[in-house]
Amino acid sequence: MRPLPPAVALTVALASGGASAGGLDLSGQPITLLFRDGDYAELTLGGTVPRIEGEDAAGVASGNVYDVVAGLQAGVVRSFASGWSAALILDRPYGVRVDYDPGRTAFPFAGTDAEARSLGVTALVRHRLDGRWSVHAGLRAERFGGDATLGGRGYGPFAGYSWTGDPDWGLGYVGGGAFEIPEIALRVAVTYGSEIKHELEATESFFGPTTTPVTMPQSVNLDFQTGIAPDTLVYGLVRWVDWGGWTVAPAGLQAATGEPLVEFTSSTYTLRLGLARQLTDTFAAAVEVTHETPKEQLATPLAPYDGFTTLGLGGTFSLPSGLEIGGGIGYSWLGAATASVPGGPSARFAGNRSIGAQLRIGLAF
Repeated sequence: MRPLPPAVALTVALASGGASAGGLDLSGQPITLLFRDGDYAELTLGGTVPRIEGEDAAGVASGNVYDVVAGLQAGVVRSFASGWSAALILDRPYGVRVDYDPGRTAFPFAGTDAEARSLGVTALVRHRLDGRWSVHAGLRAERFGGDATLGGRGYGPFAGYSWTGDPDWGLGYVGGGAFEIPEIALRVAVTYGSEIKHELEATESFFGPTTTPVTMPQSVNLDFQTGIAPDTLVYGLVRWVDWGGWTVAPAGLQAATGEPLVEFTSSTYTLRLGLARQLTDTFAAAVEVTHETPKEQLATPLAPYDGFTTLGLGGTFSLPSGLEIGGGIGYSWLGAATASVPGGPSARFAGNRSIGAQLRIGLAF
């Protein structure tokens, strides 16, 4: 079996997200770079273009309420003697850009907008215990901040309220293990990521300066792959993120209304299954399907969809010099949801979609 470029599946996966996967999840926090043999570095850029529209009970349309979300990932891995390797990974783990048209004044959330910004830096080490078993662990530093404005009649006396949380760094840890059978390209890897706590120095337009605690959730990734025929690989992912009970609760707003600014009530589960094939000595291609299970609950106007299904396509050219150039595209069908505020009007968002694209450049050295 000719070796498949290890990043061909990742290139497709990075292009296959919805507007923002479960909660605010953007990158999926992959650590598969750590399993590259030898020394290797890569950079991936891209983004998604969502189209999310809704109507209230009177049939008033919202227009598109999501902006383009940019993605970023970079990393380097080095191999050492005695079965040790190390990787440094940079990514944008969370992100969202919501922007309801303020000119559509009849829509209940007109003028509402929000943006979450993040940066993650993960340092990992891996040790091969023997030819098949390995363990990996490390630290993840994360910067998180954001802002939001509540607009439209749906928010009653709090229409016009705004919150800005200055970015704050937090620290967590990562750990896991893997089992491999190299002869058939089999690998099963489990990785746990701890929660990361932030204390955001914030400003509330109605209440003044305050501090807003935000805890980004713990997660588990189960990555797997296996060869099923010469030059053909099946791969996949099961990802769980503990978004249940996640909130952004500015002190002033919480005290005045009894409600947080944002609240998610359920964990998310993302499933991915793909097929990659080496078509020539220099080109490999992959196709995959990703599904996030819907929660079937009322949504917030800041995240007005429920789950998604994505079809992704991608490919990688591997040159004799060690240079790899890959790309991927993904089309997402976003699940319908009813968004509302406590005690206020609601709107139904259905028939929505998102298109994503990524470009990856890698170099073995």
